[in-house]
Amino acid sequence: MSATLAQITRAAADGARLTIDLPDAAGALEWHGITKIAGPGFARSFSLAQRGGNSAIPTHVFPGGRVENFQRRGYDLTLYEAADRSDSCLIWVGPHNEATTWFNGPAPRRSVLNALVAAVDFADAPEGATVKARVPAVLQQFGTTVIGANDRLTIMATDARTSRETLPDWQGANRGSEEVWKVALDVDPDQKPRLAGTPYEWKYTFANASAVFTVQFAYDLDNASMRAADTGLADAVLAGLKVQWSQ
Repeated sequence: MSATLAQITRAAADGARLTIDLPDAAGALEWHGITKIAGPGFARSFSLAQRGGNSAIPTHVFPGGRVENFQRRGYDLTLYEAADRSDSCLIWVGPHNEATTWFNGPAPRRSVLNALVAAVDFADAPEGATVKARVPAVLQQFGTTVIGANDRLTIMATDARTSRETLPDWQGANRGSEEVWKVALDVDPDQKPRLAGTPYEWKYTFANASAVFTVQFAYDLDNASMRAADTGLADAVLAGLKVQWSQ
């Protein structure tokens, strides 16, 4: 495995900036995100994806459902509602990224949708979109996560200042300025014998002064040679991956 590193800059939904050193063994990643905004009379979760990430909604999630589009300066809004009105979602669609919030039931009234749109600021850029409370003194933002994934692995990163409580209770191994943990995954008992001794039986968690990030490797039980090939992949990724989170 080559030790070549790419340095990637990504924006978190709350406006934080991430600098990610990514070994080339990881391959290209698709970027996603999660954030929550809540306050008096308001509680919304938003999922973020690169543009086109929601392209399957009209055909596979809400086939035959209602679709409405609204133009805004710098982005569009798309409202989807299931044909039986059992579920719905609103998507902010920018030139590069999208943000989605889901409703557990029919699409809200237009006045409710307008109030929701007015409560948040959506801004898009190639390195990621932001979804922030328009009046942060009233609405608080939390649970912000940046996710990079492909068919080899998933990386999830959060702000260390708000994520320390998610770390294991025991002390991890030292890696320079970072602490590292291996946590066994809760996998199907039938799969455990095949995964034993491979990188796939663990979730790897790293913590440094600015970020907490995890790595989990995808596996294919039909791949008979996965042990030899992918141990090298895991070693290269775990040795070179670094994440810095700054506001």
